[in-house]
Amino acid sequence: MVKLLVLGGDTPLGVAVLRMLNHQQRHQVQALSLADSAFKRERAAKKVIKRLQPDALLDLRLDAILSNRDHLHDIDIERTRWFGKACARNDIIYLFQSCAWVFSGAEASAPWREVDAPDGAGALSTMIQASERAVTAMTANALTLRLAPIYSSAGGTLLVKLLHRFSRGERIAMSDAQYFNPISADDGGRVIAGVLDQLSCGAQSRGVFHYGSNERSSYYEFGEAVFAAASQFMNVSSGGVVRSSDASQASGDWCLSSDRIFECFGIHQAPWRRMLAPAVQAFFQQQGANQ
Repeated sequence: MVKLLVLGGDTPLGVAVLRMLNHQQRHQVQALSLADSAFKRERAAKKVIKRLQPDALLDLRLDAILSNRDHLHDIDIERTRWFGKACARNDIIYLFQSCAWVFSGAEASAPWREVDAPDGAGALSTMIQASERAVTAMTANALTLRLAPIYSSAGGTLLVKLLHRFSRGERIAMSDAQYFNPISADDGGRVIAGVLDQLSCGAQSRGVFHYGSNERSSYYEFGEAVFAAASQFMNVSSGGVVRSSDASQASGDWCLSSDRIFECFGIHQAPWRRMLAPAVQAFFQQQGANQ
């Protein structure tokens, strides 16, 4: 059994992780919301971690922050240093969620592996890279889990943004030259639960691990699938997806290889399309409940 502290338990991935772990009843779990994880001072962060004394700290802040704004602040990275330092001092495993945007998307390099050096040059990519470096600079007892883009029926994920726009009858232009291998939040929860099970059995694997679905998709293909699923719950006389004609959009591929996480933890890839319809249905059920 692992005594786990989750930072960002109210994020889409955090909700999925907690639901999975509570169902399995194999680990002892405590969670802080994204707001409660936003400590102003290192001392406060250190006191909370020392008081709760987890075996592992699961940090899900980064992706949720980036779904609500297009950049990180210095304090976001500084908090990562605080958490890493506290983990090192208290012999806690630091599980840090990162993402595929550390890479440039150069198509010749895809699917991206853990041995590939992060080469994204944009402001967002360099800030994410700085967050990853903050983890490794503070503690060697860490796993950086780079996940493919996550979709969920809640939060600020791409799925929710598309469904809101489709509900307004919008016709959305999406790139057919930018590829990724998205995952559902529930699949991400399954992966993290599997890693925790292996850690509880004494697995010593540390470092960087990638996980993405086994289905490659362009943004246009993803949008088409979302619209098709949404058509079961809304009027489709207007709206839809068209291929973007913006020639300034660069092509790219941010698909992640999941070979290492399978070799070290036995985590199998799952298809994203199979999990899309339940997520779309959950979105519209929630919309109906809020009306």
